[in-house]
Amino acid sequence: MQLKRILTAALALCLFIMCGCEKIVSGLIPDTTADPDVSVFVPVEIEDGTLYFKDFDGNEIVLDGAPSSVASLSPIATEIIIGIGAGRYISVIDSESANLEGAPISAVTVPYYYSETETVKAKAPQIIFYSDGSLDLISIMTFKNAGMTLVRIPDKGSVATAEANVRFISAMLFREAAGERIVTGMREEMERMRLTAEIVGVRKTVYIEGRSAFYAYGGETIVSELCACCGADNVFTEFSQNKTVTAAQLVEKDPEVVIILTNDPENFNKEEFRKREGVTQIYASRTKAIYALDMTTATRPTQNIVKALSDLGKILKITK
Repeated sequence: MQLKRILTAALALCLFIMCGCEKIVSGLIPDTTADPDVSVFVPVEIEDGTLYFKDFDGNEIVLDGAPSSVASLSPIATEIIIGIGAGRYISVIDSESANLEGAPISAVTVPYYYSETETVKAKAPQIIFYSDGSLDLISIMTFKNAGMTLVRIPDKGSVATAEANVRFISAMLFREAAGERIVTGMREEMERMRLTAEIVGVRKTVYIEGRSAFYAYGGETIVSELCACCGADNVFTEFSQNKTVTAAQLVEKDPEVVIILTNDPENFNKEEFRKREGVTQIYASRTKAIYALDMTTATRPTQNIVKALSDLGKILKITK
């Protein structure tokens, strides 16, 4: 069966290329040089209107035509679905997603993480989107045992992960053009900021912290890559992701700027950081170059990372 599907997909693609047929058939083969977590498999119609996908984990997903009802149990998925103009397809939404701008008021709201499985099942969504940490294991197994289609959307990674999430969800909801426009816009914003930083010509070292004291963000994270666009070098790029560090390590790095990720940047008090034992001697503390950045936009792999990019440009004095 698998061989038949591969051969059929290859034949369909060949016919499309040679004959210029009007029906679009998207590619099935991912970029194998990329991180497996961000390899994007777009839908391919291969027989009788049935669509076959592969998700980020390599699981095959079968859909009978375009989905008209989905459950978005992940704010990441919800942000993207709203962004591509497909919010009306959301029939069930988690409580955190329900607070997002543009969330459909007609959708049934269920608790975040500990989902009301019977409520979700009653709405019979064709796809259930979730992320690591957004849905408990019991709910996941309940949905799988009921034969429902679950799709995991990565909740951490790099800028490439954000782009992959947008492309993948757009493909599944037949909004590929909208997804491509969003990704193009993201890249243009990042390139614009990078060029502006080059013109300014001043590179700064930065320490990025989130969640708790001395919890550093590594080099292969969204916020670190955004800082690089703004002409700032993360002092802890030797770590790929997040890692707890010590005051002594931070003093040794002596960053010029400190950025604290928080859910409430408007009420951030930089003096709380400066009072910590051992950090008063770092350059950023002496010059009070300590700033707050919204954790959601700086870490959630969606198109909204450009909002964090804009804020970082102002923090690092690249833009006004």
